[in-house]
Amino acid sequence: MARQEINIFGTSFLDLLSGALAAVIILFIIIPKMTKEDVELLEKVKEIQEITTSIDDAIEKIKNSVPQEVFEQLSNELNGLKEDINRLNDRIAELENGIREAADENRRLREELENANTASERLKQEVAGLRQQLEEANERSKVANTVEKTMGVFARFGILCRWSEIDADVDLGVQRFEPDPEQCWRMYPSKKWGILGEDVRERRAGDEERFELFYVPEIYPGEYTAWVNIYEASIAQSATVSCVLIFHPGKPDERRIELDPFTISKGPNKCFVTFRLSDSGFNIISHREPLWGSGRVIK
Repeated sequence: MARQEINIFGTSFLDLLSGALAAVIILFIIIPKMTKEDVELLEKVKEIQEITTSIDDAIEKIKNSVPQEVFEQLSNELNGLKEDINRLNDRIAELENGIREAADENRRLREELENANTASERLKQEVAGLRQQLEEANERSKVANTVEKTMGVFARFGILCRWSEIDADVDLGVQRFEPDPEQCWRMYPSKKWGILGEDVRERRAGDEERFELFYVPEIYPGEYTAWVNIYEASIAQSATVSCVLIFHPGKPDERRIELDPFTISKGPNKCFVTFRLSDSGFNIISHREPLWGSGRVIK
């Protein structure tokens, strides 16, 4: 009896091979695009590898049950499929390595961005600080220029009081205690140890400077107390006053102390600072009440 050829490779088996080859081709097309389906792609590769293993087992089992030429043909096709899968695995390894490198680069760029943001914030703060210093320097220059412009002479020391109320006229006075008590104020504005600037009783809206100025052309060491009040004929009943004491205004060794703003009301005098003045500078000391004397002033 002639040996009957057994062909166990039906349509289903050939469809399996064709499907595996088609999957390989599809993978080669999809992989370079690096889409979001990378995970599904890797799972598909694993499925193809499992199919290949199943085909290996099946071919090994039928090795002696099919004609040699059929077996060789299937083996060649399977080997070609294995080569495609190996190339695909190599490509996947390259892509995975590229993904890791891209992730590392992304982390590096993120760190650089964070560092750049930190540096940017630091620079913003530095710029803000420099802008504030510039504004303060401009303000100091403005005050110093105001002192020098109003005095018309070189000042060794000055007290500048400012306020914003338009209808307020604030008067400044200074008491010198040693050697003989004296006061420099609106009625006696010129002393050898200090001079009051021009007294402006009327202010108009838009005026940039509303101030009272006491300046010292020549230092007379000793203790002093300064006060302010609202002129009795002034319309305003109160005013908020800011005062600054300046030693060598506008000079390289300029030193200043800005006092906290305070509010005064019409009527009583407001003593706002007592200080000790010398050729080397000044410092604020404990309050010392002026010696008002007869008629509230010492001439």
